[in-house]
Amino acid sequence: MDDLTRAIVDYARGFRSDSITPKLVETIVDHIVDSLGCAIASRNEVSARVARELADEGAVVGKGASVIGLPRLTTPERAAMANSIAMRCLDFNDTFNGLKTGGHPSDMMPGVLAAAEMAKLPGRAMIDGTFIAYEVFGTLADYIPLRDNATDQGPILGLGVAAAISSICRFDENQAGNAISLTITSTMPLRSARSGELSMWKGGSTGHSVGNAVLMAALAQRGMVGPPAAFRGVDGFLTKIPVPVDLSGLGKAQPGETVIERTGIKYSPVEWGAQASVEMFLELGKRVKPDDIESIVISGNEFLVKEIGGGRNDAKEKWDPQTRETADHSLPYLVARALVDGKMTLQSFEMDKVLDPAIRPLMRKIKVQLLADVEKFGPTRQPVVVVVTFKNGQKIEETCEYALGHAMRPATRAHLDAKFMGLVEPVTGRGAAEKLLTQIRRLPTMTDVSELTASLRAISKE
Repeated sequence: MDDLTRAIVDYARGFRSDSITPKLVETIVDHIVDSLGCAIASRNEVSARVARELADEGAVVGKGASVIGLPRLTTPERAAMANSIAMRCLDFNDTFNGLKTGGHPSDMMPGVLAAAEMAKLPGRAMIDGTFIAYEVFGTLADYIPLRDNATDQGPILGLGVAAAISSICRFDENQAGNAISLTITSTMPLRSARSGELSMWKGGSTGHSVGNAVLMAALAQRGMVGPPAAFRGVDGFLTKIPVPVDLSGLGKAQPGETVIERTGIKYSPVEWGAQASVEMFLELGKRVKPDDIESIVISGNEFLVKEIGGGRNDAKEKWDPQTRETADHSLPYLVARALVDGKMTLQSFEMDKVLDPAIRPLMRKIKVQLLADVEKFGPTRQPVVVVVTFKNGQKIEETCEYALGHAMRPATRAHLDAKFMGLVEPVTGRGAAEKLLTQIRRLPTMTDVSELTASLRAISKE
């Protein structure tokens, strides 16, 4: 195997549970709580329903994996894909911003959970596997500029899942190496999933990569052999994205914190770069009237401009969103909706609101631009400067870099529990939501994750 495959394999197979401190275990469980809450709340989203129905068509009798809200077991790759799509499609789960790329590492959790359930592993395996997956994903995100190479985040998410499964299921060296090789060889999703007018696949593409990684790991476990040099060899991954990658720091805190500790948790169901802007405009909306506004200028880093500000030659789509997925990635829509409604909830993306013609005039007053000298802040910082000019000539300037939930402004346990209850209680009722929250927080001592997955299956789809 080539050096990168070897580095991932050695890390996964050499991982020790006792390398994670009790405090870090709590942090990992916090992210699991947050992510499962997002997945449960999405039960009526079309993409989640489609994936759930496909999983049900693959129902199995006996050994299988669980899908949230689906009474019957299914194959592990379908379960992982369906749960990952459910977790992702509301755009409310966590976000990691690496030096070169980023994404949503919690998308990987359903792959780890499916493998742990199939192997009847304890809750601690879910925790360990989640930590490993985040480390692999985040370390690679610091080196590989996927966005700049028309590639979605799926390849490195898949590698995180394959590494986690290799570790918790105790793959031998050959099995682990082939799991990594097969995973990176078999998926190179296009960045078009997140460009222009966004479709349901914006919330589905990573779920596909996660389900694929589960399938590739199962093949490797049974003896399937992949290319020995999938990264460095002829036509390998790094011949298509030729950048230097050093994984010697894999599993080591960089700088001073692990990947999951550097991963932000969202408090608005919008793209990560919009968190600070939405927070500011929700507060500004308490003091100003939209009708009094002449113009709004929002300045931020290159990613903000390109991802949600029309900077990918998609200004038309951002200033006139036609889908839910485009709306939660449209900074003009998000700012205008925050000002008009005074809140940002899942209901902010119902189609009557997304297509509302009354909000378009306010959106047209919004300009998004690159912040001057933004490069001096470095790639991991995300300052946003807002200037609101009123019809009477008055101006207000506000600045925010760290929205609530950012690693530099972390949320409390109370915040996390409140978010979970707000997402899950409308689905299950208060008593069942509280019971499920307590159950998830018992993962460190749970003897079999099937205890949790049985509760997840019992959640109603309606």
